[in-house]
Amino acid sequence: MSTPRSLDLRERVVAARQEGEGKSAIARRLMLGHATVRRYIARFEATGSVRARPHGGGAPRKVDATGEEVPRRLVCERPDATDEELARVDAVRAGCAINHTTVNRALRRMGLTRKRSPATRPSATPRP
Repeated sequence: MSTPRSLDLRERVVAARQEGEGKSAIARRLMLGHATVRRYIARFEATGSVRARPHGGGAPRKVDATGEEVPRRLVCERPDATDEELARVDAVRAGCAINHTTVNRALRRMGLTRKRSPATRPSATPRP
């Protein structure tokens, strides 16, 4: 989602409409979509203000501060596990299924990084 347009621009749309300019002409002159101009004018007529509404909040986290203990213990027990493996084990232990991306975000929030062990032995020949 994009950031809200400036209050100044919104007020210019309403001022132009109050001076009698048409919605399409306002949209062209200020390089806005016609629907945007209609919304700003409708909001002004309904509320008397063109200020942007506050952010809705979004979805709550699936792994909150109290639920971070399970992934923390899993990383200590299995430092080489992938995010997918941690998500599967976490689903069994915590009783709710979460995605590997959710596990990764939770670990980053906790400041836990993992470095997987190399799958093959290092080469005996040094690199030049």
